[in-house]
Amino acid sequence: MKRMNKKGVTLIELVVVFVIIAIGAVLLIPNIGAWLPNYRLRSATRDVASTMRTAQMKAVSTNIPYGVAFDANSCQLYRSSGGLIPEGAPIHLPSGVQFVNNTFPPNGALGGKPFAQFNPNSTSSPGGVSLINNKGAQKRITLTTATGRVRIE
Repeated sequence: MKRMNKKGVTLIELVVVFVIIAIGAVLLIPNIGAWLPNYRLRSATRDVASTMRTAQMKAVSTNIPYGVAFDANSCQLYRSSGGLIPEGAPIHLPSGVQFVNNTFPPNGALGGKPFAQFNPNSTSSPGGVSLINNKGAQKRITLTTATGRVRIE
């Protein structure tokens, strides 16, 4: 009796595997579209909170007030030494995400932009800001004035 070599894969088996993968991809693509706005909102919220935490840490470690100024769809880290000096590149929000309900006090030196200030003694200005995506989901970042703690709600 002659034995057959079973080391290879037939063309039919290969086509069946590709068809199964294609069907799975077609079923997953609509779910990715619904998931993307929430991912962008979470990512933007973490980026903004991280910038604010950086301002807090730099204020304490350098003994110089730092702050974060908010524009329509971006925020910028500032050092307060002989005027407000921007540090680093501005953080731009992804498409479909924007700031709303910004309750930080305006800063006249920045044309009245809302400004979250962090002081060397670990205190901060009062207020918070919300981020909203185009699906209506919302995240809020608030500061604890006495400790300068940045909290995402």
